[in-house]
Amino acid sequence: MPAVSKGDGMRGLAVFISDIRNCKSKEAEIKRINKELANIRSKFKGDKALDGYSKKKYVCKLLFIFLLGHDIDFGHMEAVNLLSSNKYTEKQIGYLFISVLVNSNSELIRLINNAIKNDLSSRNPTFMCLALHCIANVGSREMAEAFAGEIPRILVAGDTMDSVKQSAALCLLRLYKTSPDLVLMGEWTSRVVHLLNDQHMGVVTAAISLITCLSQKNPDEFKTCVSLAVSRLSRIVSSASTDLQDYTYYFVPAPWLSCKLLRLLQCYPPPEDGAVKGRLVECLETILNKAQEPPKSKKVQHSNAKNAILFEAISLIIHYDRFKLSPFLFFFLVESLQTTKNIIVLMCDYCVCRY
Repeated sequence: MPAVSKGDGMRGLAVFISDIRNCKSKEAEIKRINKELANIRSKFKGDKALDGYSKKKYVCKLLFIFLLGHDIDFGHMEAVNLLSSNKYTEKQIGYLFISVLVNSNSELIRLINNAIKNDLSSRNPTFMCLALHCIANVGSREMAEAFAGEIPRILVAGDTMDSVKQSAALCLLRLYKTSPDLVLMGEWTSRVVHLLNDQHMGVVTAAISLITCLSQKNPDEFKTCVSLAVSRLSRIVSSASTDLQDYTYYFVPAPWLSCKLLRLLQCYPPPEDGAVKGRLVECLETILNKAQEPPKSKKVQHSNAKNAILFEAISLIIHYDRFKLSPFLFFFLVESLQTTKNIIVLMCDYCVCRY
């Protein structure tokens, strides 16, 4: 085993994992684990105060033992203490332990909340992300009560870094799913919707998951998202794969975001604004036309990404037809006669059943 310095890793943890892997039987593994648990317990109860590195090492061992399927009934307070550390690795292990082992009804939630508040107000993007991930993983009602009003402010703040915005959007989505009565957007609604115009594609992808969930419950409150969603979709489908290089999957620009935008539009009736409607028609027509183009790759991932966008586009067309706008649907049937046979069969089958 290569030497591991104290600053580079946890040698004691590496040795313990190696011992577990070298056990010849389940009984030998249990014996080794019990020995380690007794050692850790004695260290935590000892008179000598442990430094941050030692706490991190022992808490990490407890986490590993738990992941092996053994119950852990101590070490929680030591993990909470790690949250106050200014070192990333120590704080990270503390949050990881809490996310995995702390129950949402734990008596330690109040202490954990205090540490999270400190990290959210620190303006350190790394610490803020760790805190937001912990809130999303635990997702208790008490956490929702404590942070449901703070997270939207972080999400829309102009000085918040993109990575933090992504975490904040997904964290808020988690809290909304667990405690929808506590997540009230109110004054933040317009600014959250305008995240669809954000320059960072990761922020848009995270925000649209939140907006879609909110729109399903409160469509009138978020109806301004339709025009922004159409505008963003238009920019994606009309772009080349090189334009969105960091978000291109097997020559398909931003397929996940495209699918999410099309699903968001399915929460609303067809746009009434003529310009928006025309732009959406162009987007759907482009998607259908791209479906008949020769594939740019023979790999299945390429066809899967193209078809995922295509099927969401078809779902949107069918959704619009429910509003008795049959010409809207048949326009695409007529204009897409050269599209693949399966697509035409699928849409014609729907029309036969519908009419």
